[in-house]
Amino acid sequence: MRAARDARAAAAAVVAAVIALALPACGGAAPRAEAQRARIPDGPRIVRRIEPADLLPADLDLVVRVDVARMRAGLGQAAADELARRALDEAPDEALERALRRADVVWLGLRLADLEEGDRVVVLEGRMAGLAPDPDRWAPSPVAEGVQGGVAVFDRRGDGVAARADTARIVALGDRAVALVSAAEVSSVARVLRDGPDERRGDPAAEGLVSLDLRARRLPASLARRFPSAFALVAGVERVRAVASLADEGVRLDAEIVGVDPAGAGRARRFLEVLRDNVEDVRYAELMKALSIEQVERTVRLRWLFPAPLVLALLSRGSPG
Repeated sequence: MRAARDARAAAAAVVAAVIALALPACGGAAPRAEAQRARIPDGPRIVRRIEPADLLPADLDLVVRVDVARMRAGLGQAAADELARRALDEAPDEALERALRRADVVWLGLRLADLEEGDRVVVLEGRMAGLAPDPDRWAPSPVAEGVQGGVAVFDRRGDGVAARADTARIVALGDRAVALVSAAEVSSVARVLRDGPDERRGDPAAEGLVSLDLRARRLPASLARRFPSAFALVAGVERVRAVASLADEGVRLDAEIVGVDPAGAGRARRFLEVLRDNVEDVRYAELMKALSIEQVERTVRLRWLFPAPLVLALLSRGSPG
């Protein structure tokens, strides 16, 4: 009992000593709130760093990522140049052609329902220093005012946008990246610059040579009426993600299809199994047999190896077999 009383007395003495030391430091009274606020310095100014993929708005349901630098290292300079040349043959304007030659990574965001119209955002990350838009064709946009982090925005002058798929706006993230925005996506990208990246934007894995992220949406009513089976299939799928990687034997595809429920995933699995098991052309039968399909609850996983000879044939514009 005496030990307990001594412990309580010691604790009380410590508390009293702390209070006695604290009161003189406080000047005998608590400081007023105004004085406290006056002594608190302003916090550091936070400048949000905009990453290249942040410029892709969520209304683009398909995003494809191409690792051009890894492609050069894995396939060789000649093969990479060939692929780039084919892409440039179909480039809609000179802005994409110039930026693509400097890119290490390319993101392409598309809206599947408007694929033919060409609504898109192309983001290219790489060595963009010195890549300035032609001032006769492009004018600085006031959209860049108030955006931190060395962001510059340019709009095409006059009536330069002839087609819906043409680049109507260029967004430059310093020397790191450039985004080419079609007319229909100008307002969406401006919103992303102002408010920050969309939470549900497409986000392909930063792996492999090519990766994609598709957030499935309902088909337009006109297509749904024409293709009811496809409508039912798409309606059961929530998301598709895939990565194509270089392997010793060729190119390996790993894909994951997430259904809205196990039944939706099952419809996708059965559809793929029918495609795999009913190929009549002997040139492709062995290739299709290599496709592995398995379902776990509402996820369907695919693994597929494209042999090196087939990949080389595609690169050389030949036909397999």
